[in-house]
Amino acid sequence: MESNVVLQIHNVSFAYERALVLKNISFSIRQGEFVALIGPNGSGKTTLLKIILGTLIPREGEIRLDGKPVLSYPPKERAKKMSYVSQQLSAGFPLTVQELVSLGRYPHEGRFSQAAGDTQAVEEALRLTDSLPFRERKFTALSGGEKQKVLIARALAQTSYLLLLDEPTVHLDLYFQLQILNSLTRLCSEGRSTVVAVLHDLNLVSLFADKVLLLKSGEPIAFGKVEEVMNERSMRDAFGVEVAVSRDSQSGAVYYLPRRPQS
Repeated sequence: MESNVVLQIHNVSFAYERALVLKNISFSIRQGEFVALIGPNGSGKTTLLKIILGTLIPREGEIRLDGKPVLSYPPKERAKKMSYVSQQLSAGFPLTVQELVSLGRYPHEGRFSQAAGDTQAVEEALRLTDSLPFRERKFTALSGGEKQKVLIARALAQTSYLLLLDEPTVHLDLYFQLQILNSLTRLCSEGRSTVVAVLHDLNLVSLFADKVLLLKSGEPIAFGKVEEVMNERSMRDAFGVEVAVSRDSQSGAVYYLPRRPQS
């Protein structure tokens, strides 16, 4: 394995009962990369995240983290290496924001004491997600967008080097979508994190992702750099819609505009 490859997915397939939902998925991710998973609803993006996390076991193939099978790590050791933010906003207890984010430090705790750096990690996570103003409020009293920021903060407080995020911007307004993704890409560029995120906004993918995995019906359509994968033909084939691709003359950023159906 190359020294800077942190995650390898090799010929992974998965089925719920007899329904095959992922087929022959293979790709690798290097340290510090931001990889977006895109594709239509039901294409297997969330399932793939859960397989990487180790909560689902593939029917075929293997996931390797730092060169070792992901399931070979004890759960607490795995949690030191990977953190996960799901689509669900629920929390089982009426904790304050501070208390909930502090739970992200659990994998680092000893039997009888907190780990060194716990306070600093929690403070930085709250700051990066702009959650400091409501740190003493109950999580259950927050808006959907505020809850989303807090759950991302809990994952950041975990200080794992692989962040798995399932639609992390779905409850956020435009400003905080950009702020959160910018914070994540900064962590990647500093070599502190590697990100795998399910995203639906193609323009956010274009702005922030290094690489993209495009899925359709559980099968990989393409994996590579954004402009290699996300073109008019691949978007039409995957999503069944016409998409105009253009480049901003000032920033050089590529933008995607769906065309209205002719009906």
